[in-house]
Amino acid sequence: MHAGAMTRRLDTARGDRERTAAYNRDFWPGMVGYGVVLAGVLAWGGLDGTSPWRFLWVALPVLPALWVLRAVVRHLGQIDDYQRQLVFRGLSVGFGAAMIVSLTAGFAMIAGFTWIGLPWVIYGAGMIGWAVGQGIASRR
Repeated sequence: MHAGAMTRRLDTARGDRERTAAYNRDFWPGMVGYGVVLAGVLAWGGLDGTSPWRFLWVALPVLPALWVLRAVVRHLGQIDDYQRQLVFRGLSVGFGAAMIVSLTAGFAMIAGFTWIGLPWVIYGAGMIGWAVGQGIASRR
């Protein structure tokens, strides 16, 4: 296939669907793997025990999370500039949300507030911010 035909094919809605399908084939196995590994770690990792193995257990969910990161990076390399801009706008909002929650939590901790689940709140704020930010950006 020559370059002109290939470019025309990629510029179609079908090309967008193919890129989205390829992204989903990369992304969702990582997410499912993350869920399975996390469930195993929570069930059998003995995270509240004293075994030194617990430190290995807590690192295991990072492996499928790295697969998800790989899928996002690959996707960014395959989408057009406008779509990439939407993703980066969403990521910017998510980063800002995580930083605001982190800053607030830091000052709350200085004042004596402690909560073991705080990292998950910061993570959740970043992820929700990313999704909301990208949704808002794509409506404009």
